[in-house]
Amino acid sequence: MPRLDHAAFETDDPDSTAAFYEQILGARLVKTEGHPVMAYVGNTGFAFHGRGGPGDHVAVRVSVEECPAIKDRLEQAGIENDERDHEIAVGLFFRDPEGRLLEAITYASGDDSRR
Repeated sequence: MPRLDHAAFETDDPDSTAAFYEQILGARLVKTEGHPVMAYVGNTGFAFHGRGGPGDHVAVRVSVEECPAIKDRLEQAGIENDERDHEIAVGLFFRDPEGRLLEAITYASGDDSRR
């Protein structure tokens, strides 16, 4: 069953932006080289990328079984999509009818081990 995984935003200073979420919301911060700064609030995360990253988007976590079906539905609907390897996960990026960027993300281990 798909569920909200994270909301991602590009920012000039990912560290200070994440620190705000830590200070105000009590988020748990995780910094991993080569990845965005993550601010976890419960089971959901905020991903703060530097400028020039993947763009602001919302990610929905899906299982290994669900992802191919989503890709098939996108292709049948003629919706462009782009698969990206994040090392710990694979993201399938696409846009909704209003142009918002979405990501169907599947973690190699079944879950984000940083949580």
